[in-house]
Amino acid sequence: MMIRYSIFFSVFLTSISVISLPASAQQESAQEPITQEQIAQAAEQYVKDTIPPFDGTLEVTAHRLDSRAPARFCAEPLQVELANNQNFERQATVQVSCADINNTWRLYVPVRIQRMQDMLVTTRTLQPGHVISEADLQLAPVDTRTIRSAPFTNAEVVIGARVKRRVQANAPLDARDMCFVCRGETVTIISSYGNLRIEATGRAQSDGFLGERITVVNSRSEKALQGRVSATGMVTVGN
Repeated sequence: MMIRYSIFFSVFLTSISVISLPASAQQESAQEPITQEQIAQAAEQYVKDTIPPFDGTLEVTAHRLDSRAPARFCAEPLQVELANNQNFERQATVQVSCADINNTWRLYVPVRIQRMQDMLVTTRTLQPGHVISEADLQLAPVDTRTIRSAPFTNAEVVIGARVKRRVQANAPLDARDMCFVCRGETVTIISSYGNLRIEATGRAQSDGFLGERITVVNSRSEKALQGRVSATGMVTVGN
């Protein structure tokens, strides 16, 4: 009888050793895996929370993670930090990790950063010599890292300007691409003295925007005059 009991107990222990799982495996089986989407969202949210506020919209996009990666588990909240000594320019690498003693892992997530701001862009391609009208402009969000100069947001400032070089459709306007008075072109010089108004022709010595002071040379007298750009191809001197 004792022999039979020993054999039965031995078989019972063997069966237990076969079906028993390690503690970490038991914990994983009771947990839902951390999805790639959750890891990406954690990296994105960390960047959004860390970058100081600015006048515009922040767009943060984590790169697509490898779908073939094994499932990851973590019984603790995910830990997120900036990898190495980086700054938040156009791209950063964020480290997402798990401090769970049974599931220690870390993953590096590249994140693209765009600081978007509404500014004037063209509705169509503009050719040199074209005079900008309201129909050529629209406000649209643009990544501030892609612009070369101060953006324009007020259409009244640029309507009437002449295009100096080809501007692609949907491109932000650049002051270097246009002028109300362009250097070297013939302009109308208006001299106002009280009720007296005299018009003459001259040459602009520099580019000028509406309201800017530039130098023009009278074509007849060759005299240099200081004036203010008052309209497309027009400079007013005097009072």
